[in-house]
Amino acid sequence: MLKLTRQEFIRSGLSMLAVAALPASIAAGAARATKTPVDDGKSAVIPELNPVIRLYPYEAVVRSGDVRFGPAEIGVMLPFLGSGEVVWNVSVPSDGRYQLSLCYSSTVAETPIKISAGESVALHATRVTEGYFYPDPKGPSANPGNPDDDSFWSMREFYSFERVPVSDELELTRGVNVIRLKVTAAKGKEVFRLRSLELTPVAQRKSIEISKELALKHRANTDWFAQAGYGMWFHFLDLTTPRHGPRKPYKDAVDELDVEKLAGLVDSCGAKYLIFTVNHGNPTCPAPIKSWESLHPGWTTKRDLIGDLADVLGRRGIKLMLYMNCPGLGNLIQQPGPAIDRPSMSEAEYANQLIRVFREFGLRYKEKVAGYWLDSWFQTNETYPNLPFDRLGEAIKAGHPDRLVAYNHWTFPSETDWQDYWSGELTDLPLKPFKSRYILRGAGQGLQAHAAIRLDAPWFHITPDKEMESPRYQAGELANYIKSCMADRAPVTLGVGIFQDGSIGEPSRRVLEELRHLVRNS
Repeated sequence: MLKLTRQEFIRSGLSMLAVAALPASIAAGAARATKTPVDDGKSAVIPELNPVIRLYPYEAVVRSGDVRFGPAEIGVMLPFLGSGEVVWNVSVPSDGRYQLSLCYSSTVAETPIKISAGESVALHATRVTEGYFYPDPKGPSANPGNPDDDSFWSMREFYSFERVPVSDELELTRGVNVIRLKVTAAKGKEVFRLRSLELTPVAQRKSIEISKELALKHRANTDWFAQAGYGMWFHFLDLTTPRHGPRKPYKDAVDELDVEKLAGLVDSCGAKYLIFTVNHGNPTCPAPIKSWESLHPGWTTKRDLIGDLADVLGRRGIKLMLYMNCPGLGNLIQQPGPAIDRPSMSEAEYANQLIRVFREFGLRYKEKVAGYWLDSWFQTNETYPNLPFDRLGEAIKAGHPDRLVAYNHWTFPSETDWQDYWSGELTDLPLKPFKSRYILRGAGQGLQAHAAIRLDAPWFHITPDKEMESPRYQAGELANYIKSCMADRAPVTLGVGIFQDGSIGEPSRRVLEELRHLVRNS
């Protein structure tokens, strides 16, 4: 029996679970697809390296003191429970001064931070960071264990990450520099949680600002999204199970899915848009996309489920958006233990893969696909720091310049300006209100506000012969939160578990139909 844990979900480890069950033709095709040529004439897809240097805890050569870097940190953040130090070795091409920013979460103000490189020193006093999570009523766990345990989620008050400028600059010399970040605090409760230290060369500040201005100019109009109120999200995967009995092969399930019935269900629940999954874990694609088939032979389908679904939803005035897990598309290698990917190809090859796929999707579907929700980008950016987001943006918007895109960096500050709205993976209620359409502070600063929360299943339902998880909320609680977000023109996406026949849990359906009455008829 296949069962997916929270830890495996966060680590995007679905593909590891199903390898043994792969059809022989697909397994052989996967072996053939490990190397893909770049686009003709596009070998210079990465014209320059990213000038911003980001130092993450996983890459540190030293992590010492009262710090915790266990399973709960999944390799991507570093809590300090007192004094501690992190050390990196950093190579730069020339002497120069660097502006500093710290990406962190803290519930304690004025904790002293010292950042040094040789005799060059920068000082910072922490501020209480802002976000949308309330502290857990039971308080944070003293030992959060791993993401399989509920104690992992009790740490929510420490997930309000922000990018905070450091007033002092740091002087680096050509070659290797040893950079130290030291926290001084009394041992005990958590005072500081580090995501990254960012170094921006002062000499390139103007060109970086020009690039940012260009990205902002290319943002799509989000008016329809801001006015939508709420939508739904289905993870329809090869691992999705029927209500009872054995799972059908993915292609059969795609062929048999009744899109008229599914669109009617979405309509009856009051959703104004649907996010539908292309892949998560195994590289499924419910459409005959040639560029995808060349990367992952045997994983596409003859039926164009995406096109069929877009047509029937469109007739009901409901927009279709697509979820895509990009590391799964690009064969990034999951490290054992942490949620850290490692490349299996060059950065240029990976960029070209994404560009080819996005361009084909865009030109095929045009206005039928209104947007993307692209997952696992806090891992992807750590693996590939120089990806050409301007080129990716051109491909994403091919055929429809107002197509929306969000790169999901989870609870961490976004690392690209080439996106249109915040992914907003906030997961569970209760949540603090946005108080504005565009996020003023926090991880998604400057972006169109948006929240994604689970209604029942942990985003998907893949356990055989098991009823759908019960709704986490009553319709009234959902309606109150959605109405507060509607006042801010911030849409809310409800993740709803789906069975292989396209149906959902009956209790969830009743909650959603009541939600429609409370929100749409009020």
